[in-house]
Amino acid sequence: MSAKLTPKHLQLKEQIKEWIVLGTFLPGQQIPTEHELAQQFSMSRHTVRQAIAALVHEKWLYRTQGKGTFVSNLPLSTSASLTPKSQSHLIGVVTTYISDYIFPWIIRGIEAQLRPRGYAILLLNTNNDFNQEAQALRVILEKQVDGAIIEPTRSAYPNPNMDHYFSLLQQQIPIVMLNSMYPELNAPSVRINDKRGGELVTSHLVEHGHQQIGGIFKSDDLQGKFRFQGFLQALQANSVTFQAKLVKFYTTDERHSIAQQYVNLVLQLPSGERPSAVVCYNDEIAIDLMQTFKQHGISVPTDISVVGFDDCQLASAGDIKLTTIKHPKFAMGEQAGEMILKAIQKEPTDDLMFEPELIVRSSSK
Repeated sequence: MSAKLTPKHLQLKEQIKEWIVLGTFLPGQQIPTEHELAQQFSMSRHTVRQAIAALVHEKWLYRTQGKGTFVSNLPLSTSASLTPKSQSHLIGVVTTYISDYIFPWIIRGIEAQLRPRGYAILLLNTNNDFNQEAQALRVILEKQVDGAIIEPTRSAYPNPNMDHYFSLLQQQIPIVMLNSMYPELNAPSVRINDKRGGELVTSHLVEHGHQQIGGIFKSDDLQGKFRFQGFLQALQANSVTFQAKLVKFYTTDERHSIAQQYVNLVLQLPSGERPSAVVCYNDEIAIDLMQTFKQHGISVPTDISVVGFDDCQLASAGDIKLTTIKHPKFAMGEQAGEMILKAIQKEPTDDLMFEPELIVRSSSK
């Protein structure tokens, strides 16, 4: 299903209403001509005429034959209802998951910034599902939050919920994207340099003599895409041959079976063609892979080294400690909270990217 965007004539209609409410054009003052508006907003004259006709019908504007279009004297109750809303001191926070993996630390970081400033959090999750994302966005719109911190759902796919996102922006509710981004939106993001992280962890394996390097990467979010790019870049930079047969891709729906799929792949290969190391999209997959290798008599790291990404709590909890990339969980949450507060105050906000750090442990040799 494709996203349904707000028609252009309605966008222009709302822009002209905002000019009137904010006093850019006062009662009795002439607004720009149809030709000028068409040029300014790159719209057809027909589209501009539709917007103006609707505003004349609703008594925001009036026409004078041979002179132009002017701002009406609006009733006090009408203009007052359209003045900027009072702050709710409520921030919507939407993540793919809430209670496990790295997400509790990210949420705590957000809270650490917002709660001392008098803001409450409306916490929602999507389970990385577009339908649940749509429900979460509808809740945020209904609650009239002051701002929203949102982790994209399946960010490598076209998003069917863009109409909800544009509704947020149209209502002047600022958005900060977390961990990834939607390129279609003009919203700042805070994330880690995933490409550099993939490059670091792969280069570590090459430096330790590995030439048969496999990988497991997620295909439905941009993090997976960028980490795979870093993986390829490290192989190329070190003149290591990329072997497509040693790499598997998976989607969110396959995350509980991908480790077994990969082990089945390894078991089908002659011993001389098996990977000596595997780069995993994240720690969750890496830990599942190590456990599944163990069940089939494959020793980590003696037979195959395994590396992850994110440095989750379980990465250092087992008998075999996981080599991984440190994720700035709490700090990322803090920065997201700081960015949304700046956006609410109409201060400039730019993208923020954390540089990754390699954590070497016993899962690689």
